[in-house]
Amino acid sequence: MQSANILIIVTFLVSAVRAASGNSTTSVERPTLVSALWWAACTSFASLCLFMRLFMNKAGWGLCLPIASTFMSVGFFMRILMAMNPSSLPIFMVQQLLTLLPPAAYLAFNYIIYGRFIVNCVDRHYSWINPEKVVRYFVISDITAFFVQGVGGGLEVSTKVTTEKPGANVLLTGLVIQTLSFGFFMVLVVHAWHGILRDGFQLRQEPWGPILWILMFSSSAYIIRCIYRVIEVAQGNGGYLVTHEIYFYLLDSQPLLIGICTYIIYWPTKYLEASAKPVTHEMTGRY
Repeated sequence: MQSANILIIVTFLVSAVRAASGNSTTSVERPTLVSALWWAACTSFASLCLFMRLFMNKAGWGLCLPIASTFMSVGFFMRILMAMNPSSLPIFMVQQLLTLLPPAAYLAFNYIIYGRFIVNCVDRHYSWINPEKVVRYFVISDITAFFVQGVGGGLEVSTKVTTEKPGANVLLTGLVIQTLSFGFFMVLVVHAWHGILRDGFQLRQEPWGPILWILMFSSSAYIIRCIYRVIEVAQGNGGYLVTHEIYFYLLDSQPLLIGICTYIIYWPTKYLEASAKPVTHEMTGRY
């Protein structure tokens, strides 16, 4: 596990160097002080609320979400420093690391909820994948995608000009893998949802019913961010999205904030712990 964490950090540092190299052009819009301050404040407040939710419900299993949100808020504060020191490579690398890495934990939180929901509230047969192994499989998929991105980033910053285009393609491939992986997770949720409805369960009448809505809503927000990243990299260093900061906030920061704020309003423990796995269902007779 420790080696995996080191791998992730190194991968994103390499990607940050690649981004710094690409963003060195004058056409790229630098972070603005007001925007960075606003998002830093919003994300910090969301982190505080998530920590309160977690401790009030004694849900240590969900610690990854508020911690990741805290790192994200620090990343936005680093963007403030970046706005004041636009030529500082170390500041840029740190803020890139702190804004690119935390969303992986956001996705992992959804994986955890899915597994706990299937095991504690319904039945394992509703899941294509063993629910206890969902987190492991998808986290491995994310790490693989990060590794591919890191390789692409390394090729792009190579001194050999001939590796720049292949590096960009490899980087894009890593982002596509991550997006497809999370898209498959959403399909997994939809499949479970369909099976539950097919067996006659009425979500509005079940104490765990809101979990599926919450999970799909937050996941839909996260997938917007994944798709944005793919399009951004596909356009290249001089692309429209890269050179207009507003889209970073609208299609990256905002969906992530909406996704985590969903859990401030609807903390899942309320529905998971209040739910008892059905002993016998009238329409299926399953246990």
